[in-house]
Amino acid sequence: MKRRKTRHELFASILFALMMNFVTDLYLDIKYHLYWYFDKKEVDWAYLFVAMGQVGVLYIIVNYFPNNAATIRKLIYAMVWTGILVLLELYTVKIEVLHYGKWNPWYSAAVYFVSLQFLYFVLKYIQDSREVSEKTK
Repeated sequence: MKRRKTRHELFASILFALMMNFVTDLYLDIKYHLYWYFDKKEVDWAYLFVAMGQVGVLYIIVNYFPNNAATIRKLIYAMVWTGILVLLELYTVKIEVLHYGKWNPWYSAAVYFVSLQFLYFVLKYIQDSREVSEKTK
């Protein structure tokens, strides 16, 4: 897969997205019991495999994000990926990796869409700060 973003942009964006995801999972799983991975009563090391899968998906999302496109294209990109992510989530529910408590896929769709918009702003910030840094050299 051809890399369209710099290593710095990919690494920083994906790291931020993973951190945001871990914090979200921590609160929604452990504190509020809305959903959980594997076993409800304990933290399972198999979750690390879930996180590794997230890295691959995030790489594709960030790498192909249409930064210089019109706003409508960015929104369509986010909506398409929201649909893909919800389908992936439903698959993890079907194979019993993810379990819903009081959670449902509509909540996920809203969270994914907002998260993708937030991730775009993080990516834009990283790109802008890198440009400023390069200009001051």
